[in-house]
Amino acid sequence: MKTHSTSIRSRLAVAALLAFGLLSASALQAQTRVDERRPLAAGGRVEVENIAGSVRVRGWDRDEVTVTGTLGSGQRLNVDASRNRVHVQVIYPQGRSSSGADLEIRVPKGAELEATTVSADLDVAEVDLRSLRAKTVSGRLQAAGRAGEATLGTVSGDLRSRLASARLGVETVSGDVTVGGGTGGEVQAKTVSGDLSLDLGRVERLGAESVSGGLDVRVTGLAPGGRIAMESVSGRAGLRLPANASARLRIETFSGSIDSAAGEVERPRHGPGRSLRTQLGGGDGDVSIESHSGSVRLVLGG
Repeated sequence: MKTHSTSIRSRLAVAALLAFGLLSASALQAQTRVDERRPLAAGGRVEVENIAGSVRVRGWDRDEVTVTGTLGSGQRLNVDASRNRVHVQVIYPQGRSSSGADLEIRVPKGAELEATTVSADLDVAEVDLRSLRAKTVSGRLQAAGRAGEATLGTVSGDLRSRLASARLGVETVSGDVTVGGGTGGEVQAKTVSGDLSLDLGRVERLGAESVSGGLDVRVTGLAPGGRIAMESVSGRAGLRLPANASARLRIETFSGSIDSAAGEVERPRHGPGRSLRTQLGGGDGDVSIESHSGSVRLVLGG
């Protein structure tokens, strides 16, 4: 009996070790390390596509693109490269679920970057790019560094930008958008129900639109002949201008209130609506704010 019992225990131990070995092998197979390098000519283009997980992009001074990170079970990395273009795409297995891929990508100074994800978070920082286009559906999008021009967009994910850029466009459906970092020049911002918070430098052209999300805009300067146009349906709209701003100011609402540090609010004798028209300083630029039912607030200085 003792010999038989010992034999059973031995077989169980071997089976346990085999099972552990199989599980370990499976765990190793579930995540695959990637390490790819491709040369890229000055001013070349980098394109990145990933569905789930994360994409982290950083800049450097080398004339090459590197891709490191991990792939999930059944995934593979497709890198299509020429001297002037590097396309990086994570291919997911069809017909079965798979964990996300986590990638870190280095891109050269002065390159063009286009990055697209579905639910993967997208983090772009420490870059100096000629142009940047980044969009995600439900992932979180963050961008910092420098770009000659940039377009950033989400559907439901939050968007945070601290890019120094002369031309910036941001757009979301229901995510919240925060822009800072001294962005100036030309800025276009659109939202449906997400809130927009823009803390900008000296602007030449600014357009901000919302359906029901709030608009909260601050600019440190308005270029001579510059234009600011803000529109909202039911969301609140707030604008803070420097005390020395020079512009013709027009504010109109259908049923929303107007709170302005300059000018007098007028109401028609019959029917709804409020309006304000006045001049700030020498009136060099144009500032207009329109809202249907949202409130409007203008602050000068501070």
